[in-house]
Amino acid sequence: MVRLIILILVIAVGCWGWENFKPEDFTKESIEAKFKQEKTINTVQKTREKRRMEAEKIMDQF
Repeated sequence: MVRLIILILVIAVGCWGWENFKPEDFTKESIEAKFKQEKTINTVQKTREKRRMEAEKIMDQF
């Protein structure tokens, strides 16, 4: 009985992995694009934080 449950779990994990594995995600171009996207996101977040801090500083002066 335990072997059957383990077998079903192994098959389920295998099927999930087969459906979700995308080899194109591991190409050099794809990885570079993701790095550029992350870099852009980080830059935008830093800029927003800086503007928010400046706005708070101005509001505190009033």
